[in-house]
Amino acid sequence: MSALIALDWGTTNVRAALLAADGSVIEERHGESGVGHLDAAGFEARFEELTQGWGDLPAIACGMVGSRQGWVEADYLPCPADPADLADNLTRTSTLAIVPGVKMEADDHRDVMRGEEVQVAGLLAARNGFEGTIVLPGTHSKWVRVAGRRIVDFRTYITGDVFAAMSAHTILRHSLGDDGSATKGMFETAVRDAIAGRGSMAGRLFGLRADTLLAGADGATNSERLSGWLIGQEIDSAAVDGFDVQAVTIIGSGALAERYGTAFAAIGAQNETIEGTDLVWPALTAIARRAGLIGAA
Repeated sequence: MSALIALDWGTTNVRAALLAADGSVIEERHGESGVGHLDAAGFEARFEELTQGWGDLPAIACGMVGSRQGWVEADYLPCPADPADLADNLTRTSTLAIVPGVKMEADDHRDVMRGEEVQVAGLLAARNGFEGTIVLPGTHSKWVRVAGRRIVDFRTYITGDVFAAMSAHTILRHSLGDDGSATKGMFETAVRDAIAGRGSMAGRLFGLRADTLLAGADGATNSERLSGWLIGQEIDSAAVDGFDVQAVTIIGSGALAERYGTAFAAIGAQNETIEGTDLVWPALTAIARRAGLIGAA
């Protein structure tokens, strides 16, 4: 029997699920998010469109729907934060409850996350006693340290944004692409070179352009090298920031999660990948139950 409507509402896309009391999926639908473009009435209409025919059920959402550009701004909880804190601090509207984000506010480090904390909560629910480093690859990759079932530290690295900007808005755009066939192992070598600190990144980057002009390097090879350097630099920075980079759990999916797994393998780090979308519905079900939106399964 259906018990809950759950939404994973990002910047670009939104997933909606009709869930049973135990968190199992009865039906799932997908649509465009509208974050940054819709007003409150528009979000209400999008919600009605996504959930048509599902009945008058309690609803819970996570992600950018709770951002300043979303439906209603939900607060950020300070670290350390655990799944119970998320459930105890929902932002409620007449239509749904929105899970808060998490923030860091140290003198030398300020950071925020919104959406990833639910995936972390899902992992903690699935892996009782889990502690360690979690990496959530993305345009803005999140590194999260968990101890005592709480998020105790996290950092954001805009590696994906940097790669996209260099590929589209610098001189390197003429030397990157999918033309050609990348040399096997080029990405892994670049990861290791970045972590070993062999030359400055600024000095290394123009070499991609020079290799195109003077040695005939193709776009695919250069793209693999750039990706490896940037991800390697991210891993090296995370180590400096106090994260254990030798044993990590990757929460993600598709080619990007696979690429991070390859990068960690290249430096001999233990790593496993968990499909991030599989963690969201169980986490939202548990949060909804603790918050009293639904009863026990």
